[in-house]
Amino acid sequence: MKKNTSKRLTLSALLLSGWRLSLPIVLVSLLALMTSCSDNDSGDAPMLKGKISSYNEFGAAMLDFTEADMTKAGFTLGDVISITIDEERVLVMPYYDGYYTRNGEYLCVAYPSYPSICFTANNTGLPEELTGLEGHSVVVRMKEKGGKIDVQQAMSMKYSNDRENYPNLSDEEFANARTVSAGNITSGILYRSSSPFSNDINRANYVSEYMEREKVKTVLNLADTEEKMLSYNMPPFSRKLWEEGDVILCPLKADPTADDYNNRLINALKELASRPAPYIVHCMEGKDRTGYVCALLEGLCGASYEEIVADYLVTYDNYYNINPVKDADLCNTLVSLRLNTCLMYYAGVSDETQLPSVDYVKAFSSYLLSHGMSQQQLDALIRALSVSNPQ
Repeated sequence: MKKNTSKRLTLSALLLSGWRLSLPIVLVSLLALMTSCSDNDSGDAPMLKGKISSYNEFGAAMLDFTEADMTKAGFTLGDVISITIDEERVLVMPYYDGYYTRNGEYLCVAYPSYPSICFTANNTGLPEELTGLEGHSVVVRMKEKGGKIDVQQAMSMKYSNDRENYPNLSDEEFANARTVSAGNITSGILYRSSSPFSNDINRANYVSEYMEREKVKTVLNLADTEEKMLSYNMPPFSRKLWEEGDVILCPLKADPTADDYNNRLINALKELASRPAPYIVHCMEGKDRTGYVCALLEGLCGASYEEIVADYLVTYDNYYNINPVKDADLCNTLVSLRLNTCLMYYAGVSDETQLPSVDYVKAFSSYLLSHGMSQQQLDALIRALSVSNPQ
């Protein structure tokens, strides 16, 4: 307040004594004061201007600046920001280094493997009206400094691709490869893992050896298109399965509410039931997409909510050494933000507190039947997973 009063007094003094000053000096002085007032009004709130440069394969808008640019402008992970597009539409969202919101909620992401910052709706991608805007301007502004820092700190987990950094894990644990035996699923019928084809996270060789040891006959691949598969330098057993036609390609975004997700998955599960076991399900890390599909299959075969959660969290122990015994609060947050939103959709409930009491056989059967699977196909899928499959 004193600073503004002082400026007003100085301005008055200049006007009153203007007869003693030459006109150019008065104008320069007035311009300096007006500029100073304008700078003060804008304050020191962080702001960053840029544009949408492209869209990635998951429907996120990639921006033409990086996490380093955000940091230089005054933003830090865990802030709540606004993104204004073309000086018209304003979106408010948290700024994280991972996908730490529920399905469909907006967030700005400095994902470690991305070349730049992006914003999107988690797992669903941006709505149609926010696509196709390459070259359009964006302005990032601060809304609440550190407003979501608690979520950022809880969820910002990093894992290593170096086998030597996991001395206490077996090769299959490092590869996040394991049998799925919740509910009535027969032991040795269904497995899950990280990718046996792409070696981006340095685990494909371990998964391939695991599949060969377990005599896997059919792969449900939730990550790759045929084009991607043709680009990989695959381990020997993985290549054998691919070349012999034993891989079902079902590339999914991690959004079970999307029509494309449902159509692709239902068709893949119909095919899975007609193929010989043992089966293995994977995406890249074997975490979210794999976790969602395995949860569906587990519930369909009579698994309880507790069994589904326990299997889902094994992945976080393998990658991050996080487990319910020593990290109960964090595990609860992970399950609530990620797994529960998927289960709620599959089960047709709107309150996650209902999940422990859901009849998953009935609920998940209803989900599959309502999305295009016949009763005969449903029975075949359950039979393929819950009894010995001699095919």
